[in-house]
Amino acid sequence: MKNEMVNELIGVMRERIPKGSNLANSLMEILCMGKEAIYRRLRGEVAFTFEEVSLISQHLGISLDKIVGRRMLNDTMFDLNLLHTGDPIESYYEILVRYAKLFDLLRDDPTASVATASNLIPFTFYSPYECLSKFRLGRWIYHHGKMKPPASLSDLQVPDKVPQMHWKLSASIRQLSHTSFIWDYNIFRSIVKEIRYFAGLDLLSAEDVRNMKKLGLLLSELEAVTMTGEFSKGHSLAIYLSDINFEATYTYVEKGDFQACLFRVYSINSMDSQNPRMCNIQKNWIQSLKRHSTLISQSSEIQRRQFFNEQREIVESLQEA
Repeated sequence: MKNEMVNELIGVMRERIPKGSNLANSLMEILCMGKEAIYRRLRGEVAFTFEEVSLISQHLGISLDKIVGRRMLNDTMFDLNLLHTGDPIESYYEILVRYAKLFDLLRDDPTASVATASNLIPFTFYSPYECLSKFRLGRWIYHHGKMKPPASLSDLQVPDKVPQMHWKLSASIRQLSHTSFIWDYNIFRSIVKEIRYFAGLDLLSAEDVRNMKKLGLLLSELEAVTMTGEFSKGHSLAIYLSDINFEATYTYVEKGDFQACLFRVYSINSMDSQNPRMCNIQKNWIQSLKRHSTLISQSSEIQRRQFFNEQREIVESLQEA
């Protein structure tokens, strides 16, 4: 059993390091060890410690679930990505960094793809807009009660590294060879409802609400990429409108023999797993939702125009807030 686990760990590490890289050299850098100490571990003469395996998992994006080799049918490990420090913004930044590493493994790989069924505006689209990303972050902080809520988004101090990581992560996701989204028909109605609610609690100023009209710019961007069916040349995009509502946001990513599934929880958190069985369940669930959806990217022009016109009316209603 011990040898099987070591062999499984070594095999997964070889899959994760860049092509042409030497595994021993990569581990020397990750673990800050000499070459001989690394080779003793690779030969099985010295066992990897739990701390060493954790470092390897963190740097190479390897699931501990896969390393340990759990085989129980109904037992799956998830990373909940919950608050790790007393500072919620720092914890949020750590979550962003973790997912940036994950999607860096996938970008520019011709076999990589991501599929998301979303009942909220996806991070990929709203994150480049400062007022929208600040609103989502401020709402999350308010719910956790970790900080006195600001009376205006302009009072919410966010380190420069956060929007920079927003751009990095969003750009990485857009570089995948194929992306598909299934949108709940109410994704804009729900955020407008939230904006109105928090404005009523005096957690958004009148200026904040006016800035939220940038949802109109976001709508224009969404309509443009929907018409072209691409994020950019060579990076295809398929967008579906769901005819049924679904209760959460589900994501599935894959490349070659790598899989991961993500579930949005607690507003902007996601829990994720690389368990193969769980990933296949997620993949099949998202595929099943397409049977109840209409493809509007590069097709169904009437439905596409109707959808975006309705969303613009919803966004314009913010003037009345």
